[in-house]
Amino acid sequence: MASKSFGLGVTVATNAIGDLTDASLGGGGTDFIDITNHGSSDDAREFVGGLTDFGTLTVSGNFDEDDTGQGYLLDNTAASAAIVVTFSDSSTASFSAIIGKVDVDNGGLDDKVTFSCPLKITGAITWASA
Repeated sequence: MASKSFGLGVTVATNAIGDLTDASLGGGGTDFIDITNHGSSDDAREFVGGLTDFGTLTVSGNFDEDDTGQGYLLDNTAASAAIVVTFSDSSTASFSAIIGKVDVDNGGLDDKVTFSCPLKITGAITWASA
């Protein structure tokens, strides 16, 4: 069954990131290694799967300088941290990630201040059902 996106939560080193409006996981992939040789059958290339890159989780939301989770991101650029994404159905994705640079955008005149931060996944993701 599909999960709704409303109610998603993200923690970094056990600190909940407050005021989230978006969390997007993407950019990964698996390398393909060409193992074709003169003995390959059917005049066709042969491949095996290589290493997997699990991508990047990018979090963004309303900037709150007093939020513990946002503060952790601001104070720990380039550090590795445990990340847990909790979906609306209480299932989770857990992994380690390197904290990227937090961008803060004032949004212009008469708009809200927002933040975004990439979290580069290092290692595999552990998925757990609710």
